[in-house]
Order: sequence, then structure tokens, then C-alpha cells
Amino acid sequence: MRGLAILVAVAAICAATAGGALAQSPTLTNCMMSCNATSASCQSSCLSPAVGSALISNATSGSGNPTANAVCLLNCTTTQLTCQTSCARQTSSQ
Repeated sequence: MRGLAILVAVAAICAATAGGALAQSPTLTNCMMSCNATSASCQSSCLSPAVGSALISNATSGSGNPTANAVCLLNCTTTQLTCQTSCARQTSSQ
């Protein structure tokens, strides 16, 4: 019974705070989606079939250098986060 009371209290708090949340603008959504699409393309280029087969052989044989792929993926993620930060700043100033 006590667990049910806690559950109801948590649900009430969540419902009360959800009403105060701001809706995300279409401009922000479009900007973020553009960042995500660009990042996905970037990450795909890091894992091209030639590189992907090198990763598989590296995992099975212990040879090769996956560091270049990790650096590439890290650069893609850094660019994505920078882009998303820029989107958030642009839309918050409007």
C-alpha cells in the first residue's frame, strides 16, 4: 500500500512539472536533425566496408590499428555536439 502511495506521488509530481516544459520549436528540431544526419554520414564514412573488414580482421586476429577509426568517430561526435550546441544557442536567442 505504501508503494502505491509513493507511485501516485511520483506520478503527480511528474504530471505537475511536465506542464511547465517548453515545447521544442520546429526550427530547433530541423537544425538538430540536420546535425544528426551529417553526423551519421560522417560516422558511416569512418566505417566504410574496407575499414569495416579491417575491424573484423582486427577483432579476430588481433592485428591492425583501430585507433584511426576511433579518432574518426570521435571527430564526428565532436562535430555533432558542436552543431547541436549552435542550434540550441541560435533558437534560444530568438
